[in-house]
Amino acid sequence: MGGCLSGERLEDEDDDQEMTFFKPRYYRDRDGPKFRVLNYTSHYEYRQYEKSTWICTRYEGGTQLNKALSKGEKMLARYFHGRNGPEKSMELTCPIKLWVEFGKEAYGPWSDGEVVASLHLPYDCVSRPPAPVDSNLFIQEMPEHFAYVASFEGFATENMWHEEIVKLRRVLDGEGMKYNKKSFFVARYENILHMGKKRNEVLLVVDN
Repeated sequence: MGGCLSGERLEDEDDDQEMTFFKPRYYRDRDGPKFRVLNYTSHYEYRQYEKSTWICTRYEGGTQLNKALSKGEKMLARYFHGRNGPEKSMELTCPIKLWVEFGKEAYGPWSDGEVVASLHLPYDCVSRPPAPVDSNLFIQEMPEHFAYVASFEGFATENMWHEEIVKLRRVLDGEGMKYNKKSFFVARYENILHMGKKRNEVLLVVDN
């Protein structure tokens, strides 16, 4: 399929950061959500994320995740490039994250309704986020939370996204793990035009 299976830990995974929240090497010096890996199997990492702040936008996503990700990325990039209250330019962060609702079938297609795309705010802007100018953008705080995360490399086709989501759900269901079965996140660390490694993740958040 042109990418690493989520059953294999990727080469640049960090193995020595289980006790503190950290920014992994594959962020490539970009700011992003800090987490720690509490456990991992051949199928997923079990992560604890610290509290974080994001710039978000909500829109009709349709059924194609790649199109929805690219649309959100373009909308949010304008905010980073100075379309905000103080006209402050900021370095782009990672990953571009998309919140999606599951469909009615347990392992079937996801909903074609609204999605929420998010980019993490730069660390030095978290305490005083630049106010968005566009009315469809908003600042959101994500509380500390836990998530099961499956990772894979390469260009993620729609079929690959679906396969990885279903695979992770089946594994967790088989192990009797509890997670939010109403929605999920996908994350893309590189723009689709990036010539190097492309990292992708599927995240299922643990219910409180």
